[in-house]
Formats: sequence, C-alpha cells, structure tokens
Amino acid sequence: MESIEAIIQQQQLAGKLFGGFFGLEVEQHRVLTNGKLSRHPYPAAFSSRRHNPYLKTDFCDNMFELVAPPVQGATAAVQNLKYLQQIVNDHLAADERIWPLSIMAPLSADDLAFATTFNTRQWMADYHDYLGAKYGIARELMAGVHVNFSLHRDLIAALFAASGQSDLAAFKNHLYFRLAQGFVAHRWLFTYLFGASPVLANPLKGMPDNLAFPVRSLRSSDFGYTNFSSETITYSSLGAQLDQLKRFVAEGKFYSLHEFYGPVRLKSRGANSDDLIAHGTERLEFRAFDLDPLSRAGISNDTLNFLEVFLAYWLVADQEADLTEADEKNQAVALQHPHQEFDWTKERGLALLDDLDAFVAKYGAPKEYQAALLFARRRLEDPRLTIGGQLIDKADPDGGLLSYGLKIANSHHDWYKSMAYPLQPTIATYPAPAQELIKAAIELGIKAKVTQNSFALILGDHQEQYAANQAFDLTNGAKQAVLATFPEQVNYTDQVDQVQV
Repeated sequence: MESIEAIIQQQQLAGKLFGGFFGLEVEQHRVLTNGKLSRHPYPAAFSSRRHNPYLKTDFCDNMFELVAPPVQGATAAVQNLKYLQQIVNDHLAADERIWPLSIMAPLSADDLAFATTFNTRQWMADYHDYLGAKYGIARELMAGVHVNFSLHRDLIAALFAASGQSDLAAFKNHLYFRLAQGFVAHRWLFTYLFGASPVLANPLKGMPDNLAFPVRSLRSSDFGYTNFSSETITYSSLGAQLDQLKRFVAEGKFYSLHEFYGPVRLKSRGANSDDLIAHGTERLEFRAFDLDPLSRAGISNDTLNFLEVFLAYWLVADQEADLTEADEKNQAVALQHPHQEFDWTKERGLALLDDLDAFVAKYGAPKEYQAALLFARRRLEDPRLTIGGQLIDKADPDGGLLSYGLKIANSHHDWYKSMAYPLQPTIATYPAPAQELIKAAIELGIKAKVTQNSFALILGDHQEQYAANQAFDLTNGAKQAVLATFPEQVNYTDQVDQVQV
C-alpha cells in the first residue's frame, strides 16, 4: 500500500482530511443556587431517558447527560450542544442552575447520601450501585465531555480502495486504533491545554492525603475518573486490548465493557467486541476532556478544531506512537500546578505545533484550524493562559471555586434564558413555529434532522418531512402537535426490565 499521504495527494482528498464528524456528550449537574445538589426531580417534560436520544441522566437524576447528534465540523457540533443546553435551561426550577465544572462544589454528607439514592433509572440500578460501591460516590459525580469523532466516509473508502485489502472492518480498526494510540501518546499535551479540574472539594476514594492542590486536572490524573491502576487497559495493540477487556469482564473485575474508562475508546455499531471485529470501528470516543467553564457549551470550537488537526496530522504521519511513559507524562502534567510548565512540555509541545502549522499550510486547512493552533501556541508559551491557569486565578480565599462556579452558572443560565427563539443557538433563521415543533420533538425523544430549509422528525421507521417555513397548527401547543403525528411515542416508557449494560 502506498503511503496515506501519497494517496491523499494523488486523489486530491485534502479537503476530506478536515471533514470529520463530531458527536458530543456532556455530563453536567443540576445544582441549587447555593451550589448544593438539586433535589428537584428530573424534568417531567422530558420523555423516557431509555429512549430519548438527546436527553438522559448519568449516575444520578440531577446529573444530566446531553447527547448532541453527530455533525460535520466543530462549529456545528458545538451549536448542536448549545440547543440542548437551551432546552435544559428552559426546564430548570427557579432555584436551579447547571454547574459548569467537572469537579463538584463542596457537598455535605447528606448531599452524597442523596446522590447515592437519587436514581430513578431502575433498569440501571445494579450497575449504579456497583459503581458507587467500587469507585465511591464522589468519583462517580465527576463530570466531563465525551467527544465522538469519525473520519469522513469518503476518505476511509478511498484509502481502503487503494490499500488492496479485502477486510474493511479490519482496515477501519487498524486506522482508528493508530489514531487512538497517537492521542494516548500525546495525552499530556491535551491535559496541559484543556485540563480544568484544579481543586477538590469532596475527597475521593483511594486518593493520597498528601496530594498538593491546585493541580491542572485531577479528573485526568490517575486519581480521577479512571479505572484502578491494577485494572489498567493498555493500547499496545487492538488485539491485546480486546483480550484484556474480555478477561476483566470474565473474571468479574469489570461489570461490562462499559466500565473501561480509558482516555479513548473504539466504538462500533453494537456494544461488544464481537461487533467491533465484525463491523469495524465507526468512531472514536475521547473521554479525557474536562468541562470547559469558559465555554457556554462546556467545550469550545478551538478545542475540537485542535483535536481534528492533530488526528488528521497523525493519520498522514508515517510514524508509530511512542507509548513509553505516556501515562507517566500525563500524570505529571495533570498534577502540576496550573501556572507551572515542565521544560519538556514546552519544548515538545512547540515542536509538535511547528509540525501541525506546516501540515495545515501544506493541505490548505481552513483558517479556523490555524486559529486553534495559534490559541494552543499561546497557552504553551504561557501556562497562565491555559484553562486551569485561568481558573485558579478565580479561586476563593479557601482555594475553592464555589463562588466562581456559581457566577459562571448564573451567567450561562441568564444567557440561555435571554434567547428570543426556542432553539436560537442552532437554527435562528427558522421561523418560531418550526423551532417550537423541533424543540417539542427533542423533548419527546423524537429525532430531528435539520437542514437549511427543511427538517425531518423520525421515530423508528416513522419519518415526517417538513419545510421550515410551512404553516403549523400549534393551537394546542407544539407537543400535542407532535404527539398527534407520532401517537406511538406514548409507548416509550421507563418501565423496568432487563437491560444489558
């Protein structure tokens, strides 16, 4: 097989290098205006969390999990997340806000006890209890952003056709695992640039007493949201990783494959490793990103653009990932004071940025990717400009971030509540009735596919197509209008039955 770089140049595929798709999942807590865990129930306006593709909860009912559908490019992905944020903010109680940080505000023993039992997803009760007992409630309350990324299908198809190989699934697995290895090898740089969990208000199970705060990213460290060191899954090869996962599940060390908390996971159509072998990787799920309180969505365009540039570069680069001491490097950076920087971090980071600058110039990347690299360069030159570096400048006298967190929570809440239209962050050009209909569909768990001038609502095999500017009868409200068209939605309930985890 010719080099990937040669194939891209010969077939003029440079434009596809920067045409990846992002699907974002964000975890965020509902808190009261004093920072305590909200006791309010999950919003009644939202339909079954088992079936709603967008609006769910995670460990406890006050911990939202918002799932934005995959779209091309960082800008559209962040906008998708913002319209879910707007919907959520519309349904908060008057004394509720969305906590903007990965690490929770100080919680009382009553708060922690409440979080232990505040879970009405009864079909997940056993798994919920297992995780709480094994890792501790405070660790399970850590929040973050999962970034799902897939290469452009045309790019994969062209590379596969030129490879001379016959097994597409194996080809995709090889391609995506190489990207995963590249990310793991350079995770220290992503932690440096985007780490944003510098303090800890609620002690974690198994954390050493002598850990000095502030740090850059507790969540990204070995003491954060990760598996125990005795249960580490490696990235030496895909075969070895799958063997480890199967063994851990068989031996009862992991409840299921979902318990693998590595920084990046390969995802296929199904939920088990057999699906991965049979169908190949569909996307990578990056789990190493803290919530970014500087972004109303929880993650910024620049972060996603930087990730995509790095992955495109690593796809083309003819080099193997050096995983030697990768975990140790990330641990050192994660636990470093946010205003400090190792000499090797700056030296290696700037050298990589030089390569990335040359790469985007060679392949004519759009200007937003160049801007993301400039943003990263400034942060490497001055650690005070990193997210963690900025956060600790906002700390309370006791070193915590309660005041700052509540200030940002209120600011974000006010911004979303000030929107003049139901889904303003994404489709402000749509007439209000169309936005109302789409919003109601999302709340009911019906998929919405939106283009510039039309949209489709989809539930199972039932699909309805609409023009954005057509007349809608919303006399009885948008939700009733949707239910009149999709009466089968009432059967989508949260009743308890056996669910594979």
